[in-house]
Amino acid sequence: MANTELREALNKVVVEGTLAEIRSNEWSNKNGKKGINIELDIETDKFSVHTLKGMSSYTTKDGNESKKAKAFKTMIDEYKSIANSSREEADKIRAEGKLGLNEYFANEELKSYPELSLNFARRQSIDEFEPQATFDVEMFVENVAQERANGEETGRAVLNGHIPLYGGKVIPFSFVVTEEGSEYVADNYEKHSTVNVYGEIVNYKERTEKEKESAFGKPKVEVERKTKREYLVTAGQDPYDEDNKNTYNPEIIEKALNEREIELDQKKQEANKDANSKNNKKKGGFGGGKSAASNNKPVTIADDDLPF
Repeated sequence: MANTELREALNKVVVEGTLAEIRSNEWSNKNGKKGINIELDIETDKFSVHTLKGMSSYTTKDGNESKKAKAFKTMIDEYKSIANSSREEADKIRAEGKLGLNEYFANEELKSYPELSLNFARRQSIDEFEPQATFDVEMFVENVAQERANGEETGRAVLNGHIPLYGGKVIPFSFVVTEEGSEYVADNYEKHSTVNVYGEIVNYKERTEKEKESAFGKPKVEVERKTKREYLVTAGQDPYDEDNKNTYNPEIIEKALNEREIELDQKKQEANKDANSKNNKKKGGFGGGKSAASNNKPVTIADDDLPF
């Protein structure tokens, strides 16, 4: 049951860059509702690509055509990407969305990864084009710790807490705070305080080649790959006062966290049930049938998964 007492937090993501690729698939649920999923890969520089995922049914709850689904179809049919065109012709776009988590169970273990949800996107002219990947988020603080790498403190801080979402749900989330702001955050962002932070989404992939000299023949090429993913807080506001109407009540957050544990337990049971069902089907001998991972079938979506 949704916790209607819990206010949805400010949660805004902006990714602006060159459209690298669009992927999509249609889905239907057990009630006959149909819709579409979409993924946009946006290149903000030659080393950074950010993926935003959107989902919408084709009709609203009152039976009208969904404007979001219509916008997704326009992107799929009309937008030019590096993958379907060329880097020179690919559209410059600005996408807005939210921070979220992709969570599922595998072998009874919870897998949880940050992801960016897509609200909408539009094409940008060269004059207004400003490549970026940024966030502006409110959160309920759990703790602040010093970041460590190879056993040594880096000078940065790790900010852990929870972000209240639509429908009274909460998700855990961790940010990294720059060296310039780490001391302030450690001294002022106390447990159970409500804060507003903003910064940069880092998704950095670099491939470099280095030739190793040889006594004879062609030089050996050694390839080095560097990957860095983090949500870097570059600035933030003072913690909200206790009497601020936007300050989160710890008791309400705790209630939402308890509801989250119940939902996760249900997901775990469903994952185990699906795994057992697939294992039983595999015992039928050699040949015949199609893999459950076949891309020719629409994805099944539950009503509870819809973002409205």
